[in-house]
Amino acid sequence: MPHQEKITKVIQQCFTEAVIKSATKFSTGLQSHVYKVEINNPDKILAVKFFPEKVKIKVEKSAKISNYVSEHNIPSPQTYILENETEGGYTIMDCLPGNTASEVWETVSNEKHLTILSSIGSALKRIHDLEIPQFWTHEKHEITSEKEWIEWTDIRIKKYLIATKEIVNEETLEFLTKKFQRLQELYNTYPDFCFVPLHWDYHLSNINVNDDGEVSGVFDFDNAMKGHNMADLGQTMYWLIMKQNISNSEVFEYLLRGYGEVSQIDREFIYLHSLLFLTAVMRSTWARDDLRWLSEQHLEVLDRCVRGEYLWY
Repeated sequence: MPHQEKITKVIQQCFTEAVIKSATKFSTGLQSHVYKVEINNPDKILAVKFFPEKVKIKVEKSAKISNYVSEHNIPSPQTYILENETEGGYTIMDCLPGNTASEVWETVSNEKHLTILSSIGSALKRIHDLEIPQFWTHEKHEITSEKEWIEWTDIRIKKYLIATKEIVNEETLEFLTKKFQRLQELYNTYPDFCFVPLHWDYHLSNINVNDDGEVSGVFDFDNAMKGHNMADLGQTMYWLIMKQNISNSEVFEYLLRGYGEVSQIDREFIYLHSLLFLTAVMRSTWARDDLRWLSEQHLEVLDRCVRGEYLWY
């Protein structure tokens, strides 16, 4: 294994008497190399991540947030050490129990799917209920108030509508224009929404579940920011549609029930923010030939939205 000697060295910086039993590379991690490492003295299962220089700020933030979340009894990996080097760095953290919810989803019954959705909804609500610490920031989009969130949403709407003119047909553009006008109208009517810490990448590949389908860990806070709690749910809905191919509104209900009390207005915010995020992704992938297939997939989903599918309000 290319990093075997380096893994041993960094592990023993933190646990001086540790003996490595095994080290296997995780399949996830596009920019970083992540290894699952089992040690003795003490008996632990750890995750060791080697990351490049360009993402170190995100990794540092994610580690701080993960520790903070863990301290508030929300399962998240505890980071023991984070070191920066000339061309990158590494972290050592607890390896969460269970398996990623995305992996489990593929092998379990529809009934277990509902348990997973309810549990991840509950875990997200607990994150949203946290006090916002100073380090819960975003590298590019630092939002500090409800007013700034509304202004940022307006900017996004303008950019995405301009971009989609080149991608969608006239009917779809009219649909999106009306929906985003409605989103702006809602913010003008309800400016005092719940301004909370957002995970902002809350999908099944960033959540571990146990054998009962209950959340055993939440991780990857690289994109965490502050904003409207319903926007976080809207992004999760988007991921469930695109990655788990969910279209049944009754299935979505279990996520919302797990989250807690959600009003009719909240549901509309969720739906509209899922559309906003869909257009954001489509805008960023359309110009890339290697990702054009992804935009085509988004166009198919958007066409179903125009026909009135994916409604849960």
